[in-house]
Amino acid sequence: MPHFYVKPENIKNGLFSVDGEQLHYLSEVRRFKTGDEIMIFDGAGNSYKAVLTSADKKHMSGKIISSSYRVPEFTVNLYTAIPKGDRFEWLIEKCGELGISGIIPVNAKRSVITSFSDNKSERFEKISLAASSQCGRNDIMKIYPPSDFRTACKQASADKDFINIMAWESAAENQSLAEFFSKKIKYAGANIFIGPEGGFENGEADFALSLGIKTVSLGKNILRVETAALAASVLVLNYATGRH
Repeated sequence: MPHFYVKPENIKNGLFSVDGEQLHYLSEVRRFKTGDEIMIFDGAGNSYKAVLTSADKKHMSGKIISSSYRVPEFTVNLYTAIPKGDRFEWLIEKCGELGISGIIPVNAKRSVITSFSDNKSERFEKISLAASSQCGRNDIMKIYPPSDFRTACKQASADKDFINIMAWESAAENQSLAEFFSKKIKYAGANIFIGPEGGFENGEADFALSLGIKTVSLGKNILRVETAALAASVLVLNYATGRH
């Protein structure tokens, strides 16, 4: 069942109110009215069943009936090159639905797109929010500002209780995700690196390896950025949570 975002500061003492774009959407598009039950979430892991006590074009509020808390059981951060065109928007939507915790755009040597405007950042955040609402997720996947490759590697390698992996077409085929997760080591999460069209350069892979980041193969076929990112994310989530 879809649920709708309400700012955390607008939920207190068993009551809530809706403002901004969500007010227009709920009143004009979804046409909720006084007395309707509604599911809302605060983006921080809390979901609420509520009932509207006031609903019109200018104001919407209600009271909480019950609440629950849920966040992804396994943290996955996706460090990825930015795909061309609208493929990055598609990737944001799908990763949000899967339960990825954050996307960190990475600038590698072969990257074509290295930055995006404030308007793009705002649009990306809205896509992530919409994905949470659509799939029933209680938190919102974060979209971080672009980072250069070496800084991103250092940041990921600082997560000592995470498994840090890089999908690299030059990795030996037996260096698969299954191999790493078969060791039954308990990880708190995973940082996944996905390169640009053309892949990571050898020097970049060497730098990642020097920091303890493992290179893995996703198979014989060369995948597009967004395909590789989604495939790696699904595999990691399946192996890490025992769903394979």
